[in-house]
Amino acid sequence: MNPDRRVEPGRQGAPGALIEPWAPLRRPVFRLLWITGLTANVCSWMFEVAAAWTMVTTPGATPLLIALIQTAATAPVFLLALPSGALADIIDRRRYLIFSQVWVAVVSLGVAALSLAGGLTPAALFVAAFLIGTGLVMRLPVFAALIQEVVPRQEIAAAVVLYGVALNASRAVGPVIAGAIVALGGTAYVFLINGLLSIAAAAFLVRWRRDAPPPSNLPSERFFGAIRLGVQFLRNTPALLAVLTRGAVYSFFGMAPLALLPVVVRSHLDAGPTTYSFLVATFGLGALVLAMTVGRIRKRYSRDHLVVAAWLLSALTNALIGVSHEVYVVGLALFCAGFAWMAAFGAFQVAAQMVLPRWVGGRGLALVLMALWIGMACGGASWGQLATKTDASTSLLVAAAASLFGLLATIRLKLGGREEEDLTPSPYWREANLAVPIAPGQGPVLVAVEYRIDPERVDEFLELMRESRRMRLRNGAVSWSIFRDVTEADLFIEQFMDESWAAHLRHRERVTATELEIHKRKFSLHQGEAPPTVRYLIGADIPS
Repeated sequence: MNPDRRVEPGRQGAPGALIEPWAPLRRPVFRLLWITGLTANVCSWMFEVAAAWTMVTTPGATPLLIALIQTAATAPVFLLALPSGALADIIDRRRYLIFSQVWVAVVSLGVAALSLAGGLTPAALFVAAFLIGTGLVMRLPVFAALIQEVVPRQEIAAAVVLYGVALNASRAVGPVIAGAIVALGGTAYVFLINGLLSIAAAAFLVRWRRDAPPPSNLPSERFFGAIRLGVQFLRNTPALLAVLTRGAVYSFFGMAPLALLPVVVRSHLDAGPTTYSFLVATFGLGALVLAMTVGRIRKRYSRDHLVVAAWLLSALTNALIGVSHEVYVVGLALFCAGFAWMAAFGAFQVAAQMVLPRWVGGRGLALVLMALWIGMACGGASWGQLATKTDASTSLLVAAAASLFGLLATIRLKLGGREEEDLTPSPYWREANLAVPIAPGQGPVLVAVEYRIDPERVDEFLELMRESRRMRLRNGAVSWSIFRDVTEADLFIEQFMDESWAAHLRHRERVTATELEIHKRKFSLHQGEAPPTVRYLIGADIPS
């Protein structure tokens, strides 16, 4: 097998080894996906710029309506991110990516046809923005999840930064292309070219022959069960909860300059689409500069320190854009805002990647994206509404001041996570000797593990049980409990339940190397020559 095509996610590099920022691009599959992602993101920004400027030039459009274009484009992430992530985990990810690009192509070509025919109304534009956002939410979770599959674990941080480079290079290139096309021929041709580029991206993905996932005799997860398990994994992974919370709050305030930029360009700077495109591009350029320097920055500062610095810089740029009426000052502020945005979002993405096993990668990263885009969508609507009631300057200044309170409210949520966690699948359960035949869908399944614990080490054992509870629940158990026998002081029984025999077998496959260490520590506290007794019980039907 070509080592560039599949790498075990838990495999570690040498401790302290410095990974070159461009190392993942040496891997053919990552390079193909990166180029595809760059093309797709260019299409997204071209569409967004053209849609925003179409709304700006629509008679009677208010700042709220203009800002709501971005809200319409990001709302599908709130509504559909988790279902999309679940699909990314249970169906073929390559075909899903291809479908997402075909979807964007069809929508873009349809909008182009309406625009050329003179039938593109604000309502149709909102619907189109929502449908383009739907294509985005199909693509982003699966693309992010594939990073774990095509690069080794020690290159994940570099791959996430390169993923951000593709996103933000498109932020620089897409608006410039869109602005030039709008100036030369009008927004209809932006939509047309966007559709053609999306077709090209889909054709590019067809070239990828993805290796089949490891064989399994188990049936695929069910769609709604996969969604439930994604939420359950989140609830039992504190580091992932910290990413979602801080990411949502940061993006709520950080969204203000992008949401209100068309208004700032039109009213404060008295400029047109070329200036607007230039300013959006400076935001992307700032993100690119961060990508070039982030390796050295990461050596000096933790992810938490990086997010705090990015947050403060974002607040400062919001205030600067709010008070300035000079194009170059606004451009410099947006450059710094892009730098801060990339620093924070890179930290959030890397923190998530480090705690997500491959089996739940699509769902976990979809939840992260959902939190970020919820903040963006709510921020766009909130700051647009405030600008409508007051003006853009007031809205930006309020966002700058309020963001400092958001920082203080979330600063205790640490993103350091558990970088040392080895996510390599390491199932440890011995096969049960089945006395009766069991169908995969039969259940529920109750597993009871009996431990004999020295009374002097009970506190140590129960502390490990807290980790065991988290481990069992995030891997699929629907309930967990620990009992102490009232007649035998040293006897403890750990119980957890899976919804079916197939779910129990999947639970076995999901245990990671780090969780295996927890298992070994629990068993080391057990007294007696024989290992703890493990019992498997399955629900029995009572005749009516």
